[in-house]
Amino acid sequence: MSIAMRSAAWAASLAAVALAGAGARWLAQGSRNLYTAVAKRFYEPDPDFGWRVAAGGPLWLGLDAIAAVLGLGLAVLVAGLLVSRREKRTGRRARALRAALWVVAAAPLVLPVWAFATGTGPAGGREALPEGASAPAPTSGIEGALPLPAGRYEVVASPGTAVTAKLEAGKEAFEARFERGITGTWTADPGDLRKPMKAEIGLDAGEVDTGVPMRSNHARGDYLEVDKYPRITLELGRLVAARQDGPTQLAFRSEGSLALLGETVAVELTGTLRAPDEAGRARLGVSASDAVALVEADLTLTVGGTRLREHADSFDADRIPIHVTLVLVRRGDPAP
Repeated sequence: MSIAMRSAAWAASLAAVALAGAGARWLAQGSRNLYTAVAKRFYEPDPDFGWRVAAGGPLWLGLDAIAAVLGLGLAVLVAGLLVSRREKRTGRRARALRAALWVVAAAPLVLPVWAFATGTGPAGGREALPEGASAPAPTSGIEGALPLPAGRYEVVASPGTAVTAKLEAGKEAFEARFERGITGTWTADPGDLRKPMKAEIGLDAGEVDTGVPMRSNHARGDYLEVDKYPRITLELGRLVAARQDGPTQLAFRSEGSLALLGETVAVELTGTLRAPDEAGRARLGVSASDAVALVEADLTLTVGGTRLREHADSFDADRIPIHVTLVLVRRGDPAP
């Protein structure tokens, strides 16, 4: 066996195999993503809200993971050369050091194997929530009604309750999604939309999830300043227009306001309001006797139009589309 083959630096060959495997996985993913997601978020078709988050997302390698494997491989190579140099100087084989180098070099092999084993997401799934999932909004006139009783409807935790913002920052497009910590009420008469109504939704800012833990922590601390502004609030204003799109569905356009980072900005909401059937209530996990309303709404913020303007140089696009889906259950009569 040649001197080269006996060199401890050959341990780096395992890291090279891991690097090739990780690179192949990254290319196969097709996302060109910078950051690794331990459980990549995918959306699959949903009969109630059009799309829902698929359970059990795969490991989605990013360039950060590939860089880490490359760095470890280079470190093993350098360490191997140093060990070989030491062996030549002492005339003894450093078996323990060699074994440690091979173990360290073999460790990153787990990464591509694990990633490939988790698959590539659900068939027909999408990496991002399609924008503008609501029906085309009406422009004028208030007409239509839903077969639901008047009362106070409360937001309930459900796979269908979520708020998703689409962002472009750090040379990557990603979502900031809220699925937990959403509260709110809607007090109205769905059978007569001309009557006064009010609605408010509150988000726990600390529950934001960008799909990457480090990025989520960065969003909470540096951008949303959750210690100072723990809640984000969306209020419904005047109903501008409504249109009957079927016996159990309405399309609407409404004024509104969003309180974010100590500022309140005017927004326009467009979307749909539906009364699910018995099968829909069963899928959502609510009682068959409950009066239930499903809301889908879209609105748009701009970085420059909010206090996020203080971090404008961090964003690659000024526009922030937001999609809201809510499951509302009637919990009481309207206030007298």
